[in-house]
Amino acid sequence: MNERGRIVLGFLIFVALGAVLGVLVAPYVSPVFRQLQQLAGVPAVAQTGQVREYYIEIKQANIEIAPGVTWKAWTYNGTVPGPTLMAKVGDLIRVRAVNKLNLTHSLHPHMPYYELQHDGSQINLVTGTGKGSMIPPGGEWTYEWPATKAGIWYYHCHSGGPLVGGGHRIVDHMLMGLYGAIIVYDFDEPPAREFVIFMSELPSVQGAIVGEGPRPFYIMNGMGLPGGEPELELVYVGQSKIFPQLKGLEGVVKLFNSSFPVFKAKVGEKIRFHIVNIGDIYHSFHLHVGDLKSKWVLGGRSWPAQVVPLVPGAADTIEVTYTKPGVFLFHCHVVSHADAGMIGILIIEE
Repeated sequence: MNERGRIVLGFLIFVALGAVLGVLVAPYVSPVFRQLQQLAGVPAVAQTGQVREYYIEIKQANIEIAPGVTWKAWTYNGTVPGPTLMAKVGDLIRVRAVNKLNLTHSLHPHMPYYELQHDGSQINLVTGTGKGSMIPPGGEWTYEWPATKAGIWYYHCHSGGPLVGGGHRIVDHMLMGLYGAIIVYDFDEPPAREFVIFMSELPSVQGAIVGEGPRPFYIMNGMGLPGGEPELELVYVGQSKIFPQLKGLEGVVKLFNSSFPVFKAKVGEKIRFHIVNIGDIYHSFHLHVGDLKSKWVLGGRSWPAQVVPLVPGAADTIEVTYTKPGVFLFHCHVVSHADAGMIGILIIEE
């Protein structure tokens, strides 16, 4: 047999073996292929856990952000941020949302693998699929989002525009206070002390901020201290023009979780900060003294210079443990943002 004949014979043998193997392995390959196809939509893992049910009312809340200055916020359940939705991988998050405001609002999730009808965006109106997930005034919708992957996710209103958003932009609906966290845990996630931080700007919607006097421009969890850390010093020595009635350490304490967020943990305790930049400009997160280990972005490595960079919409979970008690500042390290309100305190106790 010449060389060409050997090549042809080899090719025919290869084809024959391939056909035989195809018949033998097809029953095993097909289920795997079908499973891979499912992963392009909603994975089957979403049906293996519990159904985590939540109820959310979209409503207005008046939040005092400085003496005599009130934010007429749009909220989920009356708080900024809204409730944190928690689940484990394999669970189904089910949220019944009722709109008690006079504009169309929604809950849009930053999660992978969910059905289009629960997107809560303009695409639902355009396609007609899940049209009700853009909730009109007085309406309601039950969202279902499978928890397919561990991580820090979040949800926010995606309404806006002249037809359903009252002429406001999507970013206006968000900055008015309509956002909240979604935390999905692995099956074997070790326990920790956990805190959620949303970094944002105050809204520019006319009539949203009423009253005279100094006000923060940048906020964390709906709070901000005009003047930042230097204002804390003025309060302590009794020279604050914003809070003239406050003085000393007692005066500073009265601002806790009113003008800025304050968290508490214990020496040796693992702490997790779930941080989201829900704003429309760049922010960053700096915690004094602690070694900020990135859980999702850097895979357990420390953030260089202890600063978490956050472009708009970015998020990460950082883990830190303190070996000594103390009072530690955290703030946006775009320092002008800290000076304009974006600060907080972590208290580590014995």
